[in-house]
Amino acid sequence: WERWSTGQGELPPLQVGSRVTPSSLLMKQGTTSPPQLISEVELITLMDRNGIGTDATIAQHISTIQDRAYATKDAQQKFLPTKLGIALVEGY
Repeated sequence: WERWSTGQGELPPLQVGSRVTPSSLLMKQGTTSPPQLISEVELITLMDRNGIGTDATIAQHISTIQDRAYATKDAQQKFLPTKLGIALVEGY
């Protein structure tokens, strides 16, 4: 993968089908955490930054996300993905 590194520089170039024998293996324990929930304003900013929708259609996209039960808003008005929304993302 492009971003893999040995910590001492980039990995050497390899040919497809070549065999690699590792000289050592280091297992590190770690955890991940889900991303923070975002507000409607933050979602609009992300949509604009990624070229999703136009000023005229962004409100409709956000309405569709909620109408189709992909996400709901919590008490702090942050979008909370539903099981359906998570399944669609993971399935994609």
